[in-house]
Amino acid sequence: MELAVDLTIAAVEGTRVHRPYVAVWLEDKDGKAVRTLSLWVQTERRGPRWIPDLKRWWRNEPDHDKLVETISSATRGAGKYTLTWDGKDDAGKPVDLGKYTICVEAAREHGTYGVMKKELDFTKKGFKDKLEGNVEIEGAAVEFRKRAK
Repeated sequence: MELAVDLTIAAVEGTRVHRPYVAVWLEDKDGKAVRTLSLWVQTERRGPRWIPDLKRWWRNEPDHDKLVETISSATRGAGKYTLTWDGKDDAGKPVDLGKYTICVEAAREHGTYGVMKKELDFTKKGFKDKLEGNVEIEGAAVEFRKRAK
């Protein structure tokens, strides 16, 4: 099984609008980060100073500096994106079935901030659900399904 996360970064108009920094991760029932699925940030020039603006991810992810170095990739413009989770933690070990919270957080340099989260129950065979959008992320849909080959 896998979890597919479809999210849409909102189009924001303006003359000096920067792309948002986005983190997508799962937390266990205690709010501890289990797996960061994606981290879209700028790591050069003045970019790193804005990474802590992903407040919840930065606070809850004990290895945030390591993950910035190893899994981060470039920021993305407005549009639809799909991420998948293979049921493993950041160390590559399978996690137990149970309840986890999906978190989608976005922060824009000199701009707005938004976080979306929803508890999901991974004891079911399969399911679909939605996360309500905000100013940065129009919305997200999740689907727990058989792993695509």
